[in-house]
Amino acid sequence: MSKPIGYTITLVRTGGTSWDDESRLIGRTDLPMTDQGSDQVARAIHEYEFPGAFSMILVSDEEASQRTARMLPQNGDTKVKTVTELSNVDLGLWEGVLASDLQERSPSTHAQWTEHPERISPPEGESLADAQDRLLTTIEKSLAKCKGTNPNIAIVLRPLAWAVARCWLSGAQVGSIWTQLEQPNTLEHFHVMKSAFEERKQSSRASA
Repeated sequence: MSKPIGYTITLVRTGGTSWDDESRLIGRTDLPMTDQGSDQVARAIHEYEFPGAFSMILVSDEEASQRTARMLPQNGDTKVKTVTELSNVDLGLWEGVLASDLQERSPSTHAQWTEHPERISPPEGESLADAQDRLLTTIEKSLAKCKGTNPNIAIVLRPLAWAVARCWLSGAQVGSIWTQLEQPNTLEHFHVMKSAFEERKQSSRASA
């Protein structure tokens, strides 16, 4: 079978957790979706016009992502691949902190996180640029063994990771994650040429 020249990527965002409801900062802390979060995903899947059967579903080992992946339609040829490196953005010491507490303790830090998140790294966490590089490098490696000229792939990500990946797929700056997350939880697909991943790597090397 021929090798891919491009991919149809359906980006899937998991639903909210109890920490989201409490306005706590959440990165890699592994929490299940709430019933409301699960209902959001179910509604998004129900309303989505799928471009075809998925040949592969890429998902992290996080509980919310695994549950979301199980909700997606599959056939006998669909491969579900669990990849730990697709985990959410690492918020380090900010994990579980109330957004209001961060604002009270450090107004300037909170302002930068909300207005220019690409300019700041959470203590003992990762920057958005590093998270984006990790996610896209992992996606490219995971797609390497796909068959067919334009395989249909689903990628399930938790909200921050979803926003970071969507920025690249849609051509937006990584600092626009809050704009991405303001959108309703819907599924959408992107047509991505295989060469785009190589161009990204070359651009990263040039700017290093």
